[in-house]
Amino acid sequence: MAGLDDLSRGELKDILRRLRTLETASPLQNASIGSNGLRVYDGGVITIQNGGLSVTGTASITGTLQADGTVAFTGTFTQSGPTTFTGDTKLNGPTHINGTTDIAGNVTATGTFTNNGPTNLNGPTKTTGTLSVEGVTTLKNDLNVTTGGKVKVGSAMTLDPSVSSGALVFSNGAQVFTDATTIQMFKGTSAVQVANGTATLQGNGSNYMRSDSAAGNTIAGPLKNTFHSTISGVAANVYMDPVTGAIKRIV
Repeated sequence: MAGLDDLSRGELKDILRRLRTLETASPLQNASIGSNGLRVYDGGVITIQNGGLSVTGTASITGTLQADGTVAFTGTFTQSGPTTFTGDTKLNGPTHINGTTDIAGNVTATGTFTNNGPTNLNGPTKTTGTLSVEGVTTLKNDLNVTTGGKVKVGSAMTLDPSVSSGALVFSNGAQVFTDATTIQMFKGTSAVQVANGTATLQGNGSNYMRSDSAAGNTIAGPLKNTFHSTISGVAANVYMDPVTGAIKRIV
């Protein structure tokens, strides 16, 4: 049997109770939004305090996304349009760049920089540390070594600009060098010296052969025939001037 409505009791008290419940309720603490979605318009803002935003589907932003705090990506991040970073940017994990990369500012690398492909350097390049080139190197233009630098070839040969006016110095003491007037090759007391109009072959300081454009040919020291060949029945035909030392043929 259905209950009877007490017509002597008013509905106002129940209405006030229900209104108070609506005023103090928090229906969005556990809310679901269906296919019609949620729209914030006319300058409205959704503020998340001490909480988080979790998106398991797709989040589309057609305007500006501004992040003033830390942004962390743990999955795949794909950016197909232009990207501008104006602040300090740190990449702590591996970074793979498959396309063309243009860097207009300064680049500082404190770790190991490894490039396995061809490298084209079109502008000035400066290295202040040790440079090790372990493969075959081809220079198609000049190599300028300035400020007194040496060029070492292996362990036995050095191009040294500090010796005279520049020298090729060998580990056994031999040198090929040039000074203000000559170019010389020497080892110990022996030397070959070439100047303008003069060439000298020297065994030591007192034994040498010199060809001079003005003075002729000079031999200092004994002139010996090591084969000791002899001839008979021939009159002498060579005379040496005792004053000048010149050798003349007798006719």
